[in-house]
Amino acid sequence: MHTLAQGLRYLFAGMLLWAGLAQAQDSPFANSYALVVGVDDYGSLGMARLSNAESDATAVARYFGAQRYQVTQLIGAQAATKAKVDAAVRAIAARIGDGDRFVFFFAGHGKTRRTEGVDVAYLVVPGGRDRNDPAALISTGDIADWSRQLDRARHQLFIFDSCYAGLMGQFQTRAGPDERPQFDSEVFLVRDLASRRVRQYLSAGGEDQEVLDNGPKGLSWFTYFLLKGMEPGVASRRASGLITFSELASYVQALSANPKHTPAFGSLAGHHGGEYLLLSTAQGTPKLPPLPSISRQTLRDLGFLTRSDAPEAVGAGMDRMREPIDRIFEAWTRKDLALYAAQFDRAVVQTGRLKGGATYQRGYEQIVERRRADFARLERVDVLKYEVMYQGSEGGEASFGARYSMDFHWRDGRVTREHNINECYRVRRQPGSERWAVVRNDDYQRRICYQ
Repeated sequence: MHTLAQGLRYLFAGMLLWAGLAQAQDSPFANSYALVVGVDDYGSLGMARLSNAESDATAVARYFGAQRYQVTQLIGAQAATKAKVDAAVRAIAARIGDGDRFVFFFAGHGKTRRTEGVDVAYLVVPGGRDRNDPAALISTGDIADWSRQLDRARHQLFIFDSCYAGLMGQFQTRAGPDERPQFDSEVFLVRDLASRRVRQYLSAGGEDQEVLDNGPKGLSWFTYFLLKGMEPGVASRRASGLITFSELASYVQALSANPKHTPAFGSLAGHHGGEYLLLSTAQGTPKLPPLPSISRQTLRDLGFLTRSDAPEAVGAGMDRMREPIDRIFEAWTRKDLALYAAQFDRAVVQTGRLKGGATYQRGYEQIVERRRADFARLERVDVLKYEVMYQGSEGGEASFGARYSMDFHWRDGRVTREHNINECYRVRRQPGSERWAVVRNDDYQRRICYQ
């Protein structure tokens, strides 16, 4: 009884703390600022008009406004010039303090340009003579400079709904369950994560990907899931409404992945181990209505496998379902055979295609023995990119696609580079357990499991 009473006190205290955050009282942050930019009309730069960038920005501004952020909106071709964005950053930087936080959201065109052998990403805004005019381009260097100007802010979050924005920051793989901080209560979680410096980003696509503009409900595909993830019980099921950045990013990456792009997330310079903290729409004022669910027809039109469950119905269970896939990649980096083998069902089937075109099929014992031999010969594995994409669920099983780039350094000095490799996984919950395991793995695929 004592333990239960103590737990209830912690839960009640956490709920009060985050109710206070929504009301800007007793909050971990003194002030919260949001700069929201969105552009549809790129006619002055000779670029295609977008359908939903401005509606994306308006919807995101509405969310942060309801969360009592001081929101600066630069929406539309006349408002969203580089000069005006820069001026808005300087104005916020002049006010921001150590106890404050800042979020930047951009919806619009993006592009890359190769400079001295390095690909550089740009957000494109009106105001230049053409699409290559520096006055129309916000570079990774500009983002870094703005972050430095806002350096007094304890937390910073940059969200990019644009093409090629995965180049904006340092790619970050998802921490395994054993690597995530553990807290005795939500109060301690908030206290710890809010006290650390945060410099994080979330982008709609990877470093080499264009992104979908025409998504469901008048929003882009990425922004729909960004906002859907912040509804109660979707990315997080805490009664207080607390959502950590890693929870939101994992949900958005897995659920909004599609045949064209996969969201990426990571950190910027100056990140010191905290997490950006958000609240569900139920904690805002006014409370925002939930977005409608996506229809089966919309999913089919985009090329997805048929999903028997609505995305929001599986969001909070995503960690458990994808855990065996995360653990497999963790086992590669640790060369841990026991960890690797534990992620597969004993009846697993693995298929693949060799470089010469021949196909293979393996069972559990063959899979484990091959890894035993590989781990014995490996010096180390560098994971350069790792993305997991939810595909659908049917009959008690869930399907995921994975895309990775890894360098395998062998003890004999050789290096095998496997970049942009596609795999498909099917996982099933184990009887009498909360644990899921891989029942099928299709390796070296041309596409990520889409029909």
